[in-house]
Amino acid sequence: MGVPMMKSCCYCVSLHTGTLIIGYVYTVWSLLELAGYCLLVTLAPIGKNGTVSGHKYILYITAAVVSGVTLLCSILLIVAAYKKLASLTLPWTIVTGILTAAFFVMCLTGISLILQDTGDMLEVEIVFIVVHLTRACISVYCIVVVHSRHKQIMYEDDNERFHHSAIYQPIWMRDQAL
Repeated sequence: MGVPMMKSCCYCVSLHTGTLIIGYVYTVWSLLELAGYCLLVTLAPIGKNGTVSGHKYILYITAAVVSGVTLLCSILLIVAAYKKLASLTLPWTIVTGILTAAFFVMCLTGISLILQDTGDMLEVEIVFIVVHLTRACISVYCIVVVHSRHKQIMYEDDNERFHHSAIYQPIWMRDQAL
């Protein structure tokens, strides 16, 4: 069973336009995340007594690196959409797929923890889980759109190569009349 194919994005725009929109939205989102994590790396790890928390520092550095990789893949997706290069859509699809799987695992773990816990922060935790679950579902849709565009570009390339090959000889209607 493969990834489902779509003919348009959101039933109103072409796959090309949808891929561009996805690329731009993910680029802006990654830039904002990267800026936020860079601020956290410089400001948040410092504890109340002025010491640096190593765990927080590593967490924020890791999150910043992931945001940087996502930013790079999003820029590649935009280039792929403009240049019609199917191979450049793959890094974004792979990275987004891995991150989406991680978000689903985090959400399921969070739901399990909420069902076992009673505390003061349950509302905040539920909002956190709903936001990440929504983000993961939107990411799955975006992956399907980009994958469909990838297949569409591959089909167009194959079709063009076939029509320009020595094997393909088109039959003209005037040749049939003779």
